[in-house]
Amino acid sequence: MLKRTLEPEIMDSDEDATEYNRMDHSAVNQLFVSNLLDFAKETWLSRGAIGSAALPDYDDLTDDDFPLGDVLDMGTGTALIPVELCKRQPFCRVMAIDMAVSMLNLAVYNLEIAGLRDRIVLSQVDAKKMIFPDGMFDVGISNSIIHHLPEPIECVKEMVRVVRTGGIFFVRDLMRPADSETVDRLVKQYAGQESGYSQQLFSDSLHAALSLDEIRSLVASLGFSPESVQATSDRHWTWAAVRE
Repeated sequence: MLKRTLEPEIMDSDEDATEYNRMDHSAVNQLFVSNLLDFAKETWLSRGAIGSAALPDYDDLTDDDFPLGDVLDMGTGTALIPVELCKRQPFCRVMAIDMAVSMLNLAVYNLEIAGLRDRIVLSQVDAKKMIFPDGMFDVGISNSIIHHLPEPIECVKEMVRVVRTGGIFFVRDLMRPADSETVDRLVKQYAGQESGYSQQLFSDSLHAALSLDEIRSLVASLGFSPESVQATSDRHWTWAAVRE
């Protein structure tokens, strides 16, 4: 198995932020939000609520209109996923946190362009030691924060702490390949049209990612089923669970 090689925990250079925001994440972000809403709807239908979010009194709800309530996005980057989520889901507000000031500065522009400053709050917060009280959020989400952390369990513990009983977790990240040959193939396949700098960032992230077995072991140590983590592409795992 390819050994995990850590990368910088915080991408806080202007170059990193600009390059990240420039890359076309639209398909990946749309899929993340679609999969999140599918899982949230399944939870809502089976339980009648997600955390404290109750069904609004509407007769003409569409598939994306069921309530999510208050959402925490950890490692939001330039807030592209909260923007996509709020465009599609009218019954939610998002607290979007990141430690990188350069990312959050660009996120401000993304919120202005989308007209979502009233529903998405940006905050520079360390996901490993958050300032929020226990059970504050109905939903905890994250896309690609785990591979940046030397000890990811600290971040996951914090997410569990701040999500209400009955709330949901939806976390996706890269999955470390078995060998360097697979890393090279994935970089060529998914970042071959990007700049050399972007390709190097993707390669470094694949080397820093957890394996499927490692993330399953992590969530199991916190009392969740290992099967709540599944490989959802040739390069991603996804953890989808309910806080009991």
